[in-house]
Amino acid sequence: MIGLVSAVKHRSARAIRRALLRVIGGILVLVGVGFLTSAGWIALEDAYSSLAAALVIACVYLGLGLILFGITASSADSASHAAAEAPLRDPATPPRTGSMSPLAEAFVIGLNAAYAARGRGPSGR
Repeated sequence: MIGLVSAVKHRSARAIRRALLRVIGGILVLVGVGFLTSAGWIALEDAYSSLAAALVIACVYLGLGLILFGITASSADSASHAAAEAPLRDPATPPRTGSMSPLAEAFVIGLNAAYAARGRGPSGR
């Protein structure tokens, strides 16, 4: 039992450390994008004009934002499409062997048996 607790503590500490590093990395990327935008503004303003610099930078950010919206919309659509096509299974039937751990499988079988004994199966709700 102590090994389980220490393993959970170790995994949670690793997950927190990884999340913290990702947040710090994201902040540093945003700072870098800010300086890159500033440098691009200065270069475009020297080469063309202030209006042209604003238009180019706005178009770049707008284009990147629209691309990201398109990517998220297509991934959400494919996920909902895959979920709709997944075969529906009667909750009273146990899952296929090997699709989950034996302990979880035994729990689901026992839960379904308890629901069936109390008359609260899929049709009794």
